[in-house]
This record gives sequence, structure tokens and C-alpha cells, in this order.
Amino acid sequence: MNNNKNSMMVPIELLRKYDRPGPRYTSYPTVPVWSDLVGIGQYRLALKEASAKTDKPLAIYCHIPFCRKRCYYCGCNTTVSEQTDAVKNYLDCLFNEMDKTAELLGDRKKVSQLHFGGGTPTYLNNDEFGSMMDRLESLFSFEKDGEKSIEIDPRITSNEQLEFLSKRGFNRVSLGVQDFDSDVQEAIGRKQPIEVVQEKVDVCRSLGFKGINFDLIYGLPLQTPKSFAETLEKAIEMRPDRLAVYSFAYLPKMRANQAKINADELPPAEKKYQLFSLAVEHFTGAGYRQIGMDHFALPEDELSIAQNDGRLFRNFMGYTVQSSDEMIGFGMSSIGYIRNSFFQNISTLNKYQKSVNELNWAIFRGKKLSEDDLIRQYLITSLMCNFKLEFAKLKEKFGVEYSDYFKDEDTRLDEFINDGFLKRIEHGLEITPLGRTFVRNIAMTYDTYLAKPDSKGTTFSRTI
Repeated sequence: MNNNKNSMMVPIELLRKYDRPGPRYTSYPTVPVWSDLVGIGQYRLALKEASAKTDKPLAIYCHIPFCRKRCYYCGCNTTVSEQTDAVKNYLDCLFNEMDKTAELLGDRKKVSQLHFGGGTPTYLNNDEFGSMMDRLESLFSFEKDGEKSIEIDPRITSNEQLEFLSKRGFNRVSLGVQDFDSDVQEAIGRKQPIEVVQEKVDVCRSLGFKGINFDLIYGLPLQTPKSFAETLEKAIEMRPDRLAVYSFAYLPKMRANQAKINADELPPAEKKYQLFSLAVEHFTGAGYRQIGMDHFALPEDELSIAQNDGRLFRNFMGYTVQSSDEMIGFGMSSIGYIRNSFFQNISTLNKYQKSVNELNWAIFRGKKLSEDDLIRQYLITSLMCNFKLEFAKLKEKFGVEYSDYFKDEDTRLDEFINDGFLKRIEHGLEITPLGRTFVRNIAMTYDTYLAKPDSKGTTFSRTI
């Protein structure tokens, strides 16, 4: 057990009390309330309107859906393809999307953030990845101090690929770790010796990557408090700059690959609470700062510094200091945010490619935000990122008084205050260190869509 005086215990009884289905708030309004009435026409118009802000940088997300093998726990939009020309066909569609998007954006070329997710982006070889970067760089202007990040699978990513990515300007990398225990790895279909992870970390450091991140998952089959504590300590020994600790959502009816997991081997709810509590205790005890509910960063990492300064921002790419107001999504299932509207591409490979080949676009749903949506989006983002809401900034931005606009919601905060999650400060609200674990629950107080009848059938992950 970690006995560092700076570590923070999260009481199991509070985890039990507040564990309920709820949004992760990577967006507000959340994806389940988006509509298929928002489509290609609205997206094209939004891009044309966005072209006028030539001085404002964009963020870009590219989705690479391919994996060599599907891990049993995976909930991502991935595909394991036997077709030899699958990558070529997909890149052709990506290039088409990129060309048409840049055409409508006109002189708006600046990009401050680029992220590749998947799937496994390094499924592509260097020639394939290079052709994609060539196309992007021919269409957009990437800022010198911008962020270029990528998710990698340590098992298939070669040192040569990491060297190539570094030469192409990538400066951040996220390693899929999940768990270091060999029995857990066997149970989730992902054998990954710790030596492989250590090697990739060493290579990334030698190449100058900043913000090296580990993705861990709690609630996996065969995980115990003892085994997970060992995983946490091994992660701490490698000292990544950042860690994300996600709750495993077991949904075999929605994700067929998860049917390969033995449900009897999953830790019961009480054990799962303990696993998460251990993660908070170990990482805060080792000097990491809690960023949002389930992310951690070293004090010198720019995420921690930005949180101190109230500059932390969050989008579908994760926590970032690059607060681009608008984001472009390329590829299957990708999401963009343009002109205060969300737009999402089709989430299956064949349908995505068919739509792009026939219509140049693959948008199938989205959401245009109302003024009320924008106000609540700002409030929720402030709480999720910076653990604070300043009423004066809310009024400055939207011209509303918190005490009037959120009168009803404010009356429901007493329980959080009494449980030590939240405190009233002069002209604002502040989430306590303990409350950071429960920030999703607090944010739900301000979500007007949760109370609407058409949200009753929505499936959310649990908050713990």
C-alpha cells in the first residue's frame, strides 16, 4: 500500500453511493441526443461559414480503424481486415475527405492540434503514414508549437516507426497498456510483456516525445486489488508523464468481441471500487495530479500547469492545452465540431467508404447547439477540466447570472457539498480533491437532457 502523505484515499462507501450510469462528457450535449437530421448539407455549410475565421487554428482528428487482432475488452471502432488493399481503399477515402474539406475551408489553414486514434494507427507502415502526412501538410499549415499526438500498440509499433513519427513532427504518444499482469492479459486476449512497454518508453524518451501517456483499465477479468496494485507500481516505476485509468464497460451484446471474456472472472462491484480507489491513491501518492476523474499528470507536465492556470481544455481527443474552438474529424466514426455544431461520420467501414466514394462525405448525425447548450457546455467543461466555475467569467461570456440561470440546479448541490466534493467560494464553485473522482456526477446536475423522456433508453457507462 502506498503510504505517501500526499496520497488520497477515496472511501469505498462514496464510490458505492455515486456509482450510476452517466455520460463521460467528452461532449455536451452528449452523443445519444444527436440527430440524424443533421447531415452532409449542414456540415458543408458549417465548413463554408468557418472559412471566414482565417486567423483561428483548427484541431484535426484522424481515425485509423485497423487492428491485426481484436482484443476481447475493446470497445473502439475497429476492424480486422483480410483484404490486401484495405488500407489503400481507406486512405483514398481519407484523402478525398481531406481535399473536399480543405476546399470548403478556403484560406483557413492553421492547425494547432493533430491526433491519430483507432484502431491502431501504427498498423500503417511508414510509406502509408508518410503519404497521409504529405496530403495533410499540403492542405493545412501546422503551427510550430502545436501538438501532434498518436495512440500506439507497443506490441506492433517498431522503433523505426517511432523514429519516423518523430521526424514527421509528432511530439506526444499514448501507449495502450491496460494491465501488466500476465493472467489478466491472457483473459483479455492481449499478451504484452512489460519489457516491450519499457523498450517503447525508452525509445520515445530518447526521441524527445513529451507527454508520454499510459492507458490503463480497471474492472478487467482476474484483476484483484493485489495484482492491480502491482500494475500501478510498475507503471509508476516507468514514470510516464500522464496516465489515463478507464473503467471497463462489459457490453457483450453491443460488442461481440467481449463475449470471449468470461463474465464469472470479472471483479464484483465492491472489488472494482477498490481497484479505482487504489489507482487514485497510488498515483496521487507518487506525485501525480488528478486531471479530471480518471486522468493523472506529473506536476511539471503542461496539463497540470494548464489546470493550475485555468487553461485546460477537453475534446474528443482528450485533455489538452490547445483550446482550438473548432475541430475537423477525418475517417470512419470521427467527430468534428464546427460553428457550434457536432458532426459524426458513419461508424462502419464499408458504409463509410461507400458514402465517401458516392457523396464525398460520410456525416450521418450531429447536433446544432442552442444558446442554452453553449452555456451548459461552458459550465460543464470548466468543472471537468479546471475543477472550478467562476461566475464572473460565465457572465462575461454569456451575459447570464449564475444565481438566476442555474437557480434550480444550485439547490441540488447540497449533497455534493455535504459529502466533501464541492465548496462554494467567493463568486464561484470549486471541486475539492476528493470531488475530482465524482466530477461526472456533479456535471450531471446541469445536464438538461438526462431528464427528458427520450433519454430513458440511453446506455451510458457507469460513473465509477
